[in-house]
Amino acid sequence: MAILDFSKDSQKSIGLHFHTQQIGPEGQPLYFHTPETPAVIRGHVEFRTVKETNGSDIGLNFTARAESKWTENYGQTTVSYHELEVMQEKTWDIKLNRTKPSTIAPGVTRYEFEVQLDPGLPATVRGRRGWFHYRFKAHIKRDFPRRDMAIKQCVWVYSSCLSSVSPTEPKLFKEIWNDALPYSISLPNTVLYQGQTIPMTVTFEPFLNNSILYGQELIIDSAVVKLKQYTALYEHGKIIDKKRTEKKTVINLPVLDVWPQTNQGFSKTIMVEIPGAIALAASFHSKAVIKTHCLKLIMKVRTGTIAAAEAKELRTEIDVTITAPRPEHLNNPSYGVLQNAAPPPYQIIDDSDDDGALPRHSTSSSVPAYEYHQDVKHPMGPQ
Repeated sequence: MAILDFSKDSQKSIGLHFHTQQIGPEGQPLYFHTPETPAVIRGHVEFRTVKETNGSDIGLNFTARAESKWTENYGQTTVSYHELEVMQEKTWDIKLNRTKPSTIAPGVTRYEFEVQLDPGLPATVRGRRGWFHYRFKAHIKRDFPRRDMAIKQCVWVYSSCLSSVSPTEPKLFKEIWNDALPYSISLPNTVLYQGQTIPMTVTFEPFLNNSILYGQELIIDSAVVKLKQYTALYEHGKIIDKKRTEKKTVINLPVLDVWPQTNQGFSKTIMVEIPGAIALAASFHSKAVIKTHCLKLIMKVRTGTIAAAEAKELRTEIDVTITAPRPEHLNNPSYGVLQNAAPPPYQIIDDSDDDGALPRHSTSSSVPAYEYHQDVKHPMGPQ
């Protein structure tokens, strides 16, 4: 679906068509961009007119662009901020058949185009105030008072920083809570892809023998897994730069499965389903927008000699990188459980606690709270 369409009337039309069988989020043509195989976007632009018409040749433009745009109110005044960084660009000048210098001859003109993406470009990111788009625009200028003809179309790019030989050895994070309780958290990687289901394994050892809690049973009253997404928007001015920071909770997964209660230590694995590209943006850095992510495990813990009301917080925060899936990830049966979730709302970042109180009662982490579908569809035929 085009994002701008002044492309046709009863006698003439201009259209963009992309040569891919796969459709990504929001119905956009889908391409995969990996470290080994750069994406090559192929398509054609077509212009038709049944009679002579005024107009220029076709200007076709491709941009890979990071953009921020927002407003802020200062009393009765609203100020707009905007920043654009073009990270790759290509243009084509497509000649049309003519009867006169300013008059296009009747008929059909079809032009095949191709562009290979540069290494290291981020995945497509949608957003209300900050985004990264891969955009094509075809434009025919016309003399006043005629209206120009133009069509814009974005394609969705799954750009993954994971290579086919990315390490599979788990990442282990070890801590000692309150100088008394050794524990560790294991993740398959700190680079996670959209739509992935990851095991988060928590291992508790017995209380240290030099601790006053030595020999006591560990009791976990509640636990929640959160994935936070942080966004920084920028406008770089001639005199002063403007910055806006926002956050959203993309995953809020209460874990109310039965936890072991023992003084011997134990391990427990929590399955965490990472949302897809609509709800969860990929991590990336640009002059206009920066997106980063943090995975958190927050628990209320105590021993049998401590009342539930006196339980203490055990918090672990792990910086992670979110990337797009590779083509082979789409064939994994676990892929796509959380793909079309609506994005959660943003909040302005302040100095208050960004996690709030832990819930005491909630649904099991093994049952999703609502139903999702895959991002990728396979239509019956080419576009």
